Order: sequence, then C-alpha cells, then structure tokens
Amino acid sequence: MAFMASFANSFAGVVAIVNNANTFADKQLIGRLYTLEIKSWPDGSRAILYELSVDSERDEFCMTYTGKSADMIDSILAKAVFVGRSKPRKIFKSDAEIMGEVAKEKDAVGYVNESSLNNSVRVVH
Repeated sequence: MAFMASFANSFAGVVAIVNNANTFADKQLIGRLYTLEIKSWPDGSRAILYELSVDSERDEFCMTYTGKSADMIDSILAKAVFVGRSKPRKIFKSDAEIMGEVAKEKDAVGYVNESSLNNSVRVVH
C-alpha cells in the first residue's frame, strides 16, 4: 500500500500557493502576475513572486497557470529586469522552503508539487 501512495504522489501536479490570508488569488490572476501583466494584488499590495529551481515543476507551473513555456516566462522576466521594470525572482531549492516563505509573507505567491502540500499555505487552482 505504501508503494501505491508513493507512486500516486509522484504523479501529483504542480499547484500555485499563496499565504493563507490572501483572499484575492485565482488561477487567472496568478498567470497575469507571472507574465508581468500586473504587479500587484487587487488591494494594491505588491505581489512577491517565488520560483522553484526544479525545471520540471517550473515548466508545468508556467504552462498550467500562464499558458506559456518556462523559456517564454524567462524571456519576459529578463527583458523586464534589463529595463528596470522588475527584479529577479528569489529561487528556492525545495517545496518546503518555498512553502515556508509563502506562509510568512502575506503578499507572496509560489508553486509546489501538490504531494508536498501542508496547511501552512492556500492552494490556488
């Protein structure tokens, strides 16, 4: 039985996460933030975007939430950083690290493998 649970978890999807206090986030808004169409939450507070260093999860997140490849998102961000319209995003090595930061920062958004979730953050589908 443990093997079955482990096998199922290996196929869990990547989901966007926000701080539990965030009542604004939805899938479309997350996509607009990561493509830099907007920079703030509806209340005017500046969104803090986090990334994972795991390429497969990053690729899945980008396609699911923005409809663009991770390479396209990188290009958008690189241009914005170059002209001073944005700053590079903080990159985390693990789901646990990114969940910890999102749980602490009310304006943060990130993504993790669904199998890693705990109740410290809110999932945005």
